[in-house]
Amino acid sequence: MPLHTLDSTILICDDSITNTLLLEAILKGEGYSKVTRLTQPTQVTYELSRGNYDLLLLDIEMPEMDGFEVMTEIRQQGVVDELFPIVILTGRQDAETRNRALTQGAADFICKPFDETETLLRIRNALKIYAAYNVESHRSEQLEQLVEQRTQELSRAADVFIGRLARAGELKDDETGKHVLRVGKYAHQLASLFGLPQNICFMIEKAAPLHDLGKIGIADDILLKPGKLTEAERDIMKRHTYIGANLLDDHNSILVQMAAVIALSHHEWWDGSGYPKGLAAEAIPVEGRITAICDVFDALTSERPYKHAWTATAALAEIQRLSAKQFDPRLVQLFAENIEKILELKASYSEEPLSTIAADSNQDIPLHALSQPQADVPTTVN
Repeated sequence: MPLHTLDSTILICDDSITNTLLLEAILKGEGYSKVTRLTQPTQVTYELSRGNYDLLLLDIEMPEMDGFEVMTEIRQQGVVDELFPIVILTGRQDAETRNRALTQGAADFICKPFDETETLLRIRNALKIYAAYNVESHRSEQLEQLVEQRTQELSRAADVFIGRLARAGELKDDETGKHVLRVGKYAHQLASLFGLPQNICFMIEKAAPLHDLGKIGIADDILLKPGKLTEAERDIMKRHTYIGANLLDDHNSILVQMAAVIALSHHEWWDGSGYPKGLAAEAIPVEGRITAICDVFDALTSERPYKHAWTATAALAEIQRLSAKQFDPRLVQLFAENIEKILELKASYSEEPLSTIAADSNQDIPLHALSQPQADVPTTVN
């Protein structure tokens, strides 16, 4: 819709050729150059659908289709928006005709015979109102686009922030940060297979990488100790669950709240022998149960300075061995049944450079024989 109403495109429909010519002359004399005339009411809807019109001047008393029927068809076909102005041309003065036309969406009336001054004033006013509506509508669209743009920017910034924060908990033994990224991707996949709604799957993907954030509060001599931890050291290591939860707690973001739950619960065991609270089975939050499997699988299959990478076969076998003990058996089954999808994700987010140490010779090595930090993998690690 042009801001200058003289640039408006106007359609006239009257079965009287004389009336259409008179109106065209009045309009063009005022400076309106984009005027189309019709004498067949059956053509109005089609013409409006193919042109970018700003106003319809419509006669009421016409054969074959009267103006009311034309208005009904226009609205039903949706060829114009709700506030598109229709100015009725009529020789009737009765209230019933006027009220019916207003009910069906007419913007104004022009009485026959046409008074040039009144005709131009009514047309100008109708066009100005529609132009103002379109300007406001355009502004609203621009504002919505700006809000959407800002929302996307904030979302991207939040993703970067969460990613960096997650890496902070892994930098001491995972310089690339790919571990936490993969854990998030696996967790999304497993949550989806478990039947959780996609918005929750998305949150789990974003929150799961923060599971070991609390490790930033654990001293290096314990976190990176190459040998077996003492009981005292193991107790200190276990504190990383509380540290992570405390760092993320007391925030109004649902995503951050979920990350706090995962940080606190991802070392709980299905049989109740995990930590820090000794929760069992369904009492363990599902997001924590999902993250636990994904974290252990990726930790086992990843190269670290203190251990070789296990093969996927060996890692999956270990997780299945611990089904119903450390891990939720239903989740283990879903994970195993869809291991190819997990491995595709692992390949898509692999370390650079790729590890060359993942030989099948590791397959039969028991988990407790590996040298690694006690929070990375299951059994004696916990």
